[in-house]
Amino acid sequence: MIGWIVIGLLLAAFCTWLYRAWMLPSLELRARVREILMAHGMAPSATKGVCEQVWRDLRSIEGHMTELSRQAQGGEFGLKTILAGMAEGVIITDQNGLIQVANAACQHMFGLQADPVGRYVMDALRQPEIKHHVDLVLATGKEASGEVVIEDLLDAEHPRKVFQVSVSPLRGAEGNLKGVVAVFHDISRIVQLEELRREFVGNVSHELRTPLAIFKGYLETLLEPPELPADEQLRVLKVMKRHSDRLNALVDDLLTLSRLESGRIVLDFADVSVSHTLQQLCEDWHNQFRTKNCELVRVMAEGVPLLQVDALRLDQVFYNLLDNALKYTEKESRVEVGVVYDRGKKHIDFYVKDDGPGIPSDKIGFIFQRFYRVDRARSRESGGTGLGLAIVKHIVQLHGGWVWAESKLGRGTTVWFRLPTRQDGSIVPEPQGHEHPPIVPAVRAL
Repeated sequence: MIGWIVIGLLLAAFCTWLYRAWMLPSLELRARVREILMAHGMAPSATKGVCEQVWRDLRSIEGHMTELSRQAQGGEFGLKTILAGMAEGVIITDQNGLIQVANAACQHMFGLQADPVGRYVMDALRQPEIKHHVDLVLATGKEASGEVVIEDLLDAEHPRKVFQVSVSPLRGAEGNLKGVVAVFHDISRIVQLEELRREFVGNVSHELRTPLAIFKGYLETLLEPPELPADEQLRVLKVMKRHSDRLNALVDDLLTLSRLESGRIVLDFADVSVSHTLQQLCEDWHNQFRTKNCELVRVMAEGVPLLQVDALRLDQVFYNLLDNALKYTEKESRVEVGVVYDRGKKHIDFYVKDDGPGIPSDKIGFIFQRFYRVDRARSRESGGTGLGLAIVKHIVQLHGGWVWAESKLGRGTTVWFRLPTRQDGSIVPEPQGHEHPPIVPAVRAL
């Protein structure tokens, strides 16, 4: 009897131990697993047996976590794809200002050689204004924006960049500040165009003010009694006519330049004899040069092929270049108009050379800009509008060519332009330095 009692006590102790060691933890594990399932909106398993229920529930959790991981990876891929395709630069920082994400556009904008992720904004971008905006948003939790100007003297093509910066707070699900998102818009071109517009308006206003002021002054003179002597009236009218002609030339050049820059001009290409064009040009300008007692020389290379070009626009180029040369050349001087051609090449080089005062080396790069004058007083005195070389540049570029100038103070100026022989889409090589052979002797002089 006592033996059975002992055996019963041992079985009870074993069952108690088994319950506490295995069953109770299993029940607690099932309860915890079911809490996780319920938190994620999933139904627990209804099968019999604690172990089987836990196993099935864990498999459900595993499947759910796999799906969440797949969605997270897809979201990260989508975010990276979106950022990579954006033209705007984007950086995302944490609450400490450490960069967590930076797209390729941002790295290109700031010329970053290495990935800035993991670095502070100031260390990566080296721009105090951007750091100020980021710190301000991190401190206040409010959006901030502004413009940042970057001067890069080592970048000859884009020495000045202007960015519109927009910095916004990045908040978590609970509304707490997690970091910032900074977006950079490159507005350099917009700013440059606005500056050009203001400069253009200022230049036009200045050019119009002078002749209009002269008209007003002389009209008041003509209206004042007593009547002016006939010779004085004639002098006043001649002055007014001269400035009227200058004003008319300015308006004509502005309209021409506007059409060229807008692309509204359609070129009428035809095969043109270069030799005949230069011969006709010299005959047309003979009287103007003779009036100033200057010599116009035509220099013609051998074997020059027919040139596919808009003949009217080519005449306009030569007109502007010869007009400039005649204005800035002293009496009894010499002007050359000529051609350089190498057999086998697909382009022809033209030039107009004068014996004028020349252009300083630090200014020669600006002479093709609108309204730029090396000697403003002399240009206005001679009736120039400051638009002739800008028109030349646009006509040559419409033909797919290049235009440039060479000059030395006291030794004259040579303006070159290069045109393709055929308009077949061939790329005309950019001139490199002084690549021209010695100019051949003149074959005809007028």
